[in-house]
Amino acid sequence: MENERFSVRFAETEQEKNSAYALRYNDMLLEYRKDASVENGLDITPYDAYARQIICVDNETGEVVGCYRIITSEDLPDGKPFISEEEFTLDTLKATGERIAELSRAVVKKEYRNSVVLMLLLRFIVKYIREENYRFIIGDASFFGTDKSEYVKELSYLATYSAIDEAYGVKSREEKQIELLSESEYDAKEVKHALPALIRAYYSFGAKFSRDSFTDWEFGSVDVFVLLDTQNYNETYIKRVLKV
Repeated sequence: MENERFSVRFAETEQEKNSAYALRYNDMLLEYRKDASVENGLDITPYDAYARQIICVDNETGEVVGCYRIITSEDLPDGKPFISEEEFTLDTLKATGERIAELSRAVVKKEYRNSVVLMLLLRFIVKYIREENYRFIIGDASFFGTDKSEYVKELSYLATYSAIDEAYGVKSREEKQIELLSESEYDAKEVKHALPALIRAYYSFGAKFSRDSFTDWEFGSVDVFVLLDTQNYNETYIKRVLKV
């Protein structure tokens, strides 16, 4: 998938994969954890053995400037959990028997964050998910830092306006949660615009979010679980913005 400036595709060569791992290290891991130290400068986790890397390449420079990691329910060995199950319970969701694709490690190089790179990556993902007939897109989305109180308005907004149906049984594995605010205690319009760009994009697509959150102390973030049901999403918005 291309426009005049950028190309988006699955990484095929080791060089392309390593470019994505380097981008993840430099423009994600070090931003959340300035003390992170990896000798080879590559962010590689055990789940990369089962995943496919989606990359966005600047056609003018040949540089990988954006990436996503995708793992499907068919990619994982029997009994191996999704990455987000380290933080949230997904047994009921998985028991639906529907095909699931999990997204993680979403990164856009700092100099390109006000460009179309994120939208091109998301366009590629939505097109792939629809062509392959996956029902659910899942993953974690992060707020910077580990102090939940800094994001009480944002967490309250998501829980009020876009919460995952309780029938799916998605719960944080972290018992300690902050008390959320009532609608009268914040300006909904203002809070919506203050959401991180990726969470705001997911919200616009019609994604739903966990009512509670998880503090990832190792990574340095406050995470919410994201669920996009391809049978119940904002198709008009997706067609208009992503053109798929």
